[in-house]
Amino acid sequence: MTIGRWMRGGVAAWALVAGAAAAADYVVLTSGELKGAMTVNDRDGGRDIDYRFVDRGRGPDLKSRVTLAADGTPDSLTVDGVDYYKLAVAERFARTAGTATWKAANDAGSVASGAFYLPDQSTPEHLAMLARALLKAPGQTLPLLPAGQARLAALDKRSLPVGDRQVPATLYAISGLGFSPSTLWLDDQGELLFEGDDWFATVRKGLEPEAKRLTQLQRDLLAEAAKKDAPALMTRPAGPVAITNVALFDAARRSMQRGMTVVVEGQRIAMVAPTAASTIPAGATIIDGSGKTLLPGLWDMHVHLNSDSDGLLHLATGVTGVRDMGNNPDELGPRTANFDSLALVGPRVVAAGFIDGPGPLAGPFKMYAETPEELRTHIAYYAGRGYPQIKLYSSLKPELVKVAADEAHKRGMRLSGHVPAGMTMREAVAAGYDEVQHLNFAALNFMSPEINAKTNGITRITAIAEHAHAIDPASAPVQDFVGFLKAKKTVIDPTFSLYENNLTGRPGTPNPTLAKVIDRLPPVVRRGSMGAGLARTPEEVGRNAKSYKVMQALLKTLHDGGVTLVPGTDAMPGFTLLRELELYEQAGIPRADILHIATLGAATVAGKAGELGSIEPGKLADLLLVDGAPDANIADLRKATLVVKDGVLFDPRRLFAAIGVAP
Repeated sequence: MTIGRWMRGGVAAWALVAGAAAAADYVVLTSGELKGAMTVNDRDGGRDIDYRFVDRGRGPDLKSRVTLAADGTPDSLTVDGVDYYKLAVAERFARTAGTATWKAANDAGSVASGAFYLPDQSTPEHLAMLARALLKAPGQTLPLLPAGQARLAALDKRSLPVGDRQVPATLYAISGLGFSPSTLWLDDQGELLFEGDDWFATVRKGLEPEAKRLTQLQRDLLAEAAKKDAPALMTRPAGPVAITNVALFDAARRSMQRGMTVVVEGQRIAMVAPTAASTIPAGATIIDGSGKTLLPGLWDMHVHLNSDSDGLLHLATGVTGVRDMGNNPDELGPRTANFDSLALVGPRVVAAGFIDGPGPLAGPFKMYAETPEELRTHIAYYAGRGYPQIKLYSSLKPELVKVAADEAHKRGMRLSGHVPAGMTMREAVAAGYDEVQHLNFAALNFMSPEINAKTNGITRITAIAEHAHAIDPASAPVQDFVGFLKAKKTVIDPTFSLYENNLTGRPGTPNPTLAKVIDRLPPVVRRGSMGAGLARTPEEVGRNAKSYKVMQALLKTLHDGGVTLVPGTDAMPGFTLLRELELYEQAGIPRADILHIATLGAATVAGKAGELGSIEPGKLADLLLVDGAPDANIADLRKATLVVKDGVLFDPRRLFAAIGVAP
């Protein structure tokens, strides 16, 4: 995956030698499975990189040529091929007489600079080049092009078995690229050994058996550093806390109560009363809520917690509860425990256990089932770990859905997921789905069997652009389908912001979902948040705009028809959830309903309504204080001034600053 996407020591610097024949071969692993390769060759005074992998029908195929100056920064660079979504790439960079000029899919420029150009379509070898340049730089710090500054630190040194040899290795962390440091292992010649995590990893051939251990080691080291920083990011009150004179969103009644006071004692809400009739405990910390609105903490019901920094992004934007819809249990379990104990800053986590069928388009977790027995074994595994929900994926055999539903329901678990290829959404719900992830499956329900047979690949994305415009949400078939979903009490997790990006995004412009905050993001994240969208011709732009309008109308039709919606994103934490809710407003869903959907409605589906989701005495104190009135303008949810989780206070500004997000 590219660095741009959802992101010292004594090693010798690499020096290119004209005509050298040095080569290195790597494998690309997805959840430990071989899914691609990278080759690196020195040739004619330059370095050639060939990088490719396959991920559920997606994945880049990139060829890059780089020449370096004596300081290790690029003099020239090209990247050609296709990106993760199979869109054409032709990126160029050159430095002549001190002037650096570049052109990528979403930006171009020319400046007088000796900075390091990190390509938009980056590979692990480009990251290793940056690390080598940083090793040569004063203070191991370098400015980046187009923007930003990178810093290098060594985290660990040890010998690693590469084939039949023991190779000296150093783990480095590069800060300044994203919300958390980027890690990679280099050998004693400065060449890449390992870069990645449980999801995607690029590994020197011969080192594959060590991939899991290296991932765990770098994760533990980063977590320990984050734990040292966490206490400074929270305030644990010494006594009661009273938020006075505030407008309070009553999630149960979907209404706003003005002039209220809420008292928190310890982890729980102790009192909710009109300010005029309230008695504030002696010694309480008083927070004046005049002109502000107090809401239950928000929920994002479709996340994949990939790093500890995700927790800070969620809390900084008022998201105090999340549902992880697929992850490595051995990674998610400790992270959840750290969030729960506040050893790390993060939300409450409800987890869904991921299961798919094997095959070339299988999902990124190795929980695959081909038989009923295998399926029941996996469900028992997740049940034993306390998971309340199972998520099925797109390559599972359709005939196994009923088996999964019976087994999950027998164990008191919910069943949800993608609709397996070869089924329609109606068939999946009839077979026992309690919930469906992604609104595209509702649209695919009205497309041809030929299309639905291929929805375990990129077709489930491209078909929406190509065909959704032909659907009439007011038609009898759609209305009948909505009635069927309501009768089945089916829940939809629409992840609607994905369709705003895919259908309305354009090259050279910010991803629509992040347009409001893109200038606040770390520079490399900012660059990677440009140019969403599938359209590449004027005809496709017009067609996709029509498909987006249909998807918008379909969302509203589901809500009006009484189908339960829960807000999920499957994208950048925090900021995307806020945009998701704004898109519900644009679709015509009443603001009071949106606030309910994001609080008590989500908590109810998550099975947590007894403790969370509304501001009532006795419930856990997960709260969001915003400067404004989201019942009049949903966008006011972006104006968080205080977040409370478990009675502990968090200042969003401090959380944002800790992960490189500007005010």
